[in-house]
Amino acid sequence: MTNLKNQKLMLGLTTALALVAPAAFADEMPPETSLSGLDVELIGREDIYSYGSLDSYSEAPMLTALVDAGTLPPVGERLPAEPIVFASGAMVDGVGEYGGVFRHVIGGRPEGWNWMAGQHQGWGGINMAMQECLVRQGPRWQVRAEEQSGPLPNLARSWSFNDDNTELTINLMEGVRWSDGDPFDVEDVRFWYEDNVQDESVASRMPAGSFGDNATLEVIDDYTFKFVFTSPQSETIVENLAYIQGCPGPSHVLKDQHPTYNGDATYDSYTQSLPNDVTPPVVLGAWVPVVHRPDEIVIMRRNPYYFKVDESGQQLPYYNEMHFRLSTWGDRTAQAVAGSGDFSNMEDPGNYVEALRQSQSDDSPVAANFGPRVLAWRMVLNMDAAGAEGEDEAAMRTLFRETDFRLALSHALDRDAIGQALARGPFAYPYISGFATGSPYYDAASSDYQPFDQAGAMALLDGLDVIDTDGNGLRNMPGGGADLIIPVTVDNGANASTKQLEAMASQLEEIGVRLQMRGVDQTTADTVFTGGQFTAFFSRDNIILPTRESCRSWPSGPSCPHFNAGGERLDFEVEVADMLTAFQSTGDAAEQAKLARDMQRLVTENAYTIGTVQIPAALLVNKRIKNAHPGVPVFMYEWAEDSVIRERLWTAAEDQIDEVLPGQIAEY
Repeated sequence: MTNLKNQKLMLGLTTALALVAPAAFADEMPPETSLSGLDVELIGREDIYSYGSLDSYSEAPMLTALVDAGTLPPVGERLPAEPIVFASGAMVDGVGEYGGVFRHVIGGRPEGWNWMAGQHQGWGGINMAMQECLVRQGPRWQVRAEEQSGPLPNLARSWSFNDDNTELTINLMEGVRWSDGDPFDVEDVRFWYEDNVQDESVASRMPAGSFGDNATLEVIDDYTFKFVFTSPQSETIVENLAYIQGCPGPSHVLKDQHPTYNGDATYDSYTQSLPNDVTPPVVLGAWVPVVHRPDEIVIMRRNPYYFKVDESGQQLPYYNEMHFRLSTWGDRTAQAVAGSGDFSNMEDPGNYVEALRQSQSDDSPVAANFGPRVLAWRMVLNMDAAGAEGEDEAAMRTLFRETDFRLALSHALDRDAIGQALARGPFAYPYISGFATGSPYYDAASSDYQPFDQAGAMALLDGLDVIDTDGNGLRNMPGGGADLIIPVTVDNGANASTKQLEAMASQLEEIGVRLQMRGVDQTTADTVFTGGQFTAFFSRDNIILPTRESCRSWPSGPSCPHFNAGGERLDFEVEVADMLTAFQSTGDAAEQAKLARDMQRLVTENAYTIGTVQIPAALLVNKRIKNAHPGVPVFMYEWAEDSVIRERLWTAAEDQIDEVLPGQIAEY
């Protein structure tokens, strides 16, 4: 390997607006300037919500009308004996008013309603509006440091470990009901874990083995169960039970579709058993999809069995209806700025300058707040040589396993130029691998930086016998093989991704490596990535917590990460896997921080992924929306759709939008 350490190499040309000063020494991350202006008011865990019985309860007037008509049971019978109670002290605008519509715009399309089998519902917040998970992460951004003892409770009301931390007993809420009125209980959790998570034929969002090899679930009673581990664990492992991994589905609907319980079913038919053109699905969330018009809209109506209230006893949510207009991600920001959409995680940097300019005017309908850099782009190389189809693909994946090859690609990138091509201005900062700078676990000193150095990159490739043997300008595979042309799958609807991949391809061509873009739609991209059906894959990922969707980035299970799903682990991957296990097994924050630093060092010095840039995101919220705390980050412990706590958002009656389906609820 050519030694690039201590070479005083310039990063390449930067513009006058560039965030990062040029230069740098070989392995030091350049200085970073934050754009975050968040107003963070830290409070206690139970200051947000708790469990309790109130003297009386009330409901949206539309539900009272249905109770009076005999269509629904009274509200007191639909709620648990001790529902989740949201405290008004944590609401910036207090207890809300019922009615109206909350409007989203998204670029995704619902794949199906069977989230336990890995199907997404279009992203952008539909998933979270439908699903309720055992624990909750989003609101943790507001919890003060001394109370950051793991996720917040939700369906799992409480939990405890035995003396040697090999058993985790979980107590569920009692009296929660699905949107069709069926009780939620331990059987829903058992079915989720044993017949979805642990069944390797189901593409569950939580990979098999996430709780360690041979971890089992034991049912104690209808509302109590325990996980039994083969080694000691800590509170950290409970984070696996949050969105998007730990969200049970309706076993009373799905068991009859599962091959374990139906000899005529297949795993494919099980996955497709809740198609997106059939509404309403049965959910636990605050809203239920009742209309899906492809490429047009998803309309959701309030769930009359929702198990949360405010401290005055009003059943949540406040909004009767939620819209998801099916458009593009860029249009999401445009409509939020124009006032025709109520909410946007502004994540496309191409929109930043104009959107910020418009939002600063006094008559703008929207308020904008930037957070830390949590959006990071990278190319991952499939290193599962054993799972390749054909000798040529196997040879390429074998080459990907060479650290010097990955380092060569990383050094060949002028990240300043990529950042400025993405968005002119002080937004982009280099990304290498590992945690984004907005992560509480990011450590610059533990990040091995690969600066722009074409000569060094070419020397690394030469050392691997990846040279141009036929003089056509492209390097050949070792031993004078085929031209080095790497097919890269990308979501062709993600403008920021395609723009960066184009710039990346141009730069790598200069060292004799060609990238061949293979654009697919978002649903296909998600399926291709999680199934490991790619040679290389370029996308944005949000590597903030080592426990959230860990299979996308870390060797966290026997079939993880997706870019080395079945291959033999590299030496440093073995070390990282051990560190992840240790991270989940300790409750010592200092020890976790050290382990995270060691993980960051290993993945960056080995160029585990080929990063480009990372940027902050801005949260755009219409000014008519109440209880949208100005400090909510776009992404921290979870996306803003969860962190903003949409079930307690509301709009004053005089500012409410007319409902499309007034008075209606889901009919089963």
